[in-house]
Amino acid sequence: MSGRLEGLGELRRAFAGVADDMRTRTSRLMVASGGGILRKEARNLALAQGLKLTGALVRNIAIKRERTPDGVTQYNLGVRYGRDMGRKAAKQLVVGKNGRVVSVYVNDPFYWRFLEKGRNVYHGDGKRRRGVKNQVEATPFIAPALENKRADAIEAMANRLAAAIRKANGG
Repeated sequence: MSGRLEGLGELRRAFAGVADDMRTRTSRLMVASGGGILRKEARNLALAQGLKLTGALVRNIAIKRERTPDGVTQYNLGVRYGRDMGRKAAKQLVVGKNGRVVSVYVNDPFYWRFLEKGRNVYHGDGKRRRGVKNQVEATPFIAPALENKRADAIEAMANRLAAAIRKANGG
């Protein structure tokens, strides 16, 4: 993910021209337009790599807005899984390995990180992590989406900002 983002300086200067009361709304719309392009590319890459087993992975690629403890709002492109699936999650009761009834999420793509970054798999006696170690190859789809569509996302954000400035100026 190394590389220089070009065009952000012009975006920052133009954004300073937007009225204070419109900044929050405009910034959210800008990130949504750029993030939508990245999300669409990540979904296309996941499908192209054959990662659609149940469709849960592709359906749950999303952009999430979070506030950090110091008050900064950040947007994350990733995959919803587990408890973070929110209202879209359907729970099902199943019998676990220890014989207890537990609730699990249906079509939960918890495995997305293994696909994105790869994983070490250990074979052993089932009690300890020892034995043969195999590396599961990564098939990333989030990071390449950023690399492939970085310029398009910045252009979409600039277009959204230009539209907001035109609207503010009465045009």
